[in-house]
Amino acid sequence: MSLQDHASLEAINSITLGTKMPTVTLPDGRKVQTGTVGALIVNIKEYDLIVGQGADGDAKKKEELEDKFRAAMVTLKIAGIFGLFTPDEWINGTSAGRKFVGELAKSEGL
Repeated sequence: MSLQDHASLEAINSITLGTKMPTVTLPDGRKVQTGTVGALIVNIKEYDLIVGQGADGDAKKKEELEDKFRAAMVTLKIAGIFGLFTPDEWINGTSAGRKFVGELAKSEGL
């Protein structure tokens, strides 16, 4: 993940969670952005609300949330979220946000 990607994810997480979220260095030297899983949960809830509104939903906001999901993928992989819940487990169920994240993870080979 590039420094620019870290800065972008830091901004996304900080804005979503309402506080500055630091980047930490793992024992193997990789840097990851804290708050990513928390921001993901908040964003999935918002995505589900928008999708639930059907044609009346805010398409621009939905697209922005999808971009936030994309920005989080590498950090979510490093955090092991797709080992805890496989992409197929994310896809199954009633949450449109979880489904989008699961399909994105599968498309990226996670």
